[in-house]
Amino acid sequence: MSALAEKAWWRARIREQRRLLDPAWRDRASAQILAHVEALPVFRSARIIHTYVALPHEVDTLALIRRLLSRGHQVAVPKVESDNTLQHFYITDFSALQAGVLGILEPAPEKSRRAPPAQFDLVIVPGLAFDHAGNRLGAGKGYYDRFLTEVTAPKIALAFAFQIIDKVPIAPHDQRVDMIMTEDGLIVCS
Repeated sequence: MSALAEKAWWRARIREQRRLLDPAWRDRASAQILAHVEALPVFRSARIIHTYVALPHEVDTLALIRRLLSRGHQVAVPKVESDNTLQHFYITDFSALQAGVLGILEPAPEKSRRAPPAQFDLVIVPGLAFDHAGNRLGAGKGYYDRFLTEVTAPKIALAFAFQIIDKVPIAPHDQRVDMIMTEDGLIVCS
């Protein structure tokens, strides 16, 4: 099977598993994942954190964003642009978010200010599947792969344990993460 076909197979499989999750279990697992992340020294020392705004089937980041804002952290979130890139904006509250092109809550540029990736102390990354080497299978559009080439800060993925697979099929442009946090704990990528 080609890497492209294998990626499509894994995307379909993981999407189906996430779709079938019990919402109460997903909420509990998300809370565990976020508690583990917030205990990490790299998280505790970060002042400027970039995170995704979760879709309903992903590890939920909304509570984390609320806590970060209430503690005075600078929080940056992505916005999908028409040229298939991500731009990044600081938000100060949820009123700065609106439904974007893909139905994901994104910053409204008129209620936010640009956030240069070089300023981030930590980047929290979504994905469909990961392996212990830090390889990441995204949704297939390359948004995060392009963005992660600009990032020097540590990159931590949030995932449910079933999203960890033996080997993610990769292409030369695919970017890795440094750590993965699941409800079972931290994976430091080799």
